Amino acid sequence: MPDEISKKNNLEWGWVVVGTVVSVVLATFLFYIMSETFHTYYIPMFIGLLSFVIMGIIIGYKSAGYTVREPAIGGLLAMIILIVLFHYLFDYNPPEGQMIAAPIAGFLLALLGGWVGEELQGTAERIKQMKINQKAGGLEWAWVIAGAVIGFILNNILVFGFFVLLAYGITGILVSLGVSFVITGYIVGYKSPGVTILEAALAGVVGVILNFFSLYYGFGADDIPVSYMIIGLAGGFILSLLGGWLGEAAQKHVESKAAQA
Repeated sequence: MPDEISKKNNLEWGWVVVGTVVSVVLATFLFYIMSETFHTYYIPMFIGLLSFVIMGIIIGYKSAGYTVREPAIGGLLAMIILIVLFHYLFDYNPPEGQMIAAPIAGFLLALLGGWVGEELQGTAERIKQMKINQKAGGLEWAWVIAGAVIGFILNNILVFGFFVLLAYGITGILVSLGVSFVITGYIVGYKSPGVTILEAALAGVVGVILNFFSLYYGFGADDIPVSYMIIGLAGGFILSLLGGWLGEAAQKHVESKAAQA
């Protein structure tokens, strides 16, 4: 027992290295691709920051045990390396305040991603607690938050990524957003134990709110009509609800086949 506890508390330095490398490569690649299309630092930096959350999700999901510290440390180290790389590759010289805040942001974003990845992976203790919560009739807010994070990433990666690849207009943007909400709901419905269709729908709503905050504070879009907000919230809810239902159906199908085997 002491050996198991010691192993659990020890850092997996291999995953720290993986997290550092993945973050540096992914952030640099995304920043470069976005810079070729969007001639402003904000969008490439914004998408680059999302790569830290993506890295955390990958490590949290793929690694054995509970590994959220490893991607967080990897995110911190990667951000320090990126500051140096961006200075020489892109002639980017951030203010002193940003240089101090950036490693902290890398740490926190990767930590968040690691937590989401662990939710996707699931543990015996977590599954047991979810079943208790569901019997009590409560919402699984952890899956609402995890789904919102996944949805926010998919929203922006699909919209900006497909825009770069296809150079589409408003119709393409709306289709990409719709697809991303359905995928988000599907992931929540399929990966979470029990029935979490409502959690998937609420995750879509939170994701829409996060996107509006991003547009307002990041892009300076302070004149979004209220009707657009209402449509966005309703669309996020309905499409994520649909995705959640499809995910639950797929989960039941897999479980049914496993029971028959």
